Amino acid sequence: MTSLARENAIKGLAHRAYDRDHTDAGERASTTDFAFEYVTWLLAQGWSEPPEAQPAPAPASPPPPKGLRGAAIARHALAQIGKGNSDDR
Repeated sequence: MTSLARENAIKGLAHRAYDRDHTDAGERASTTDFAFEYVTWLLAQGWSEPPEAQPAPAPASPPPPKGLRGAAIARHALAQIGKGNSDDR
């Protein structure tokens, strides 16, 4: 949307919301109907739906250090954490 189209969409939604808020509770359209009417109005103004976002691939976990197994991996990781914090003391 261009900035003028965005401005018109914002004004249109604000106007519709104001009108809905000032209508008697028994005469108000449901929130689903309200949203449907607004999206229909946007489509009539030339708005198009954005493309569906593709999920990001899961990050690969780092391989364990070579030569270490089991508890040695945990000790190595703790030692690395300790090295990073020793300068802060």
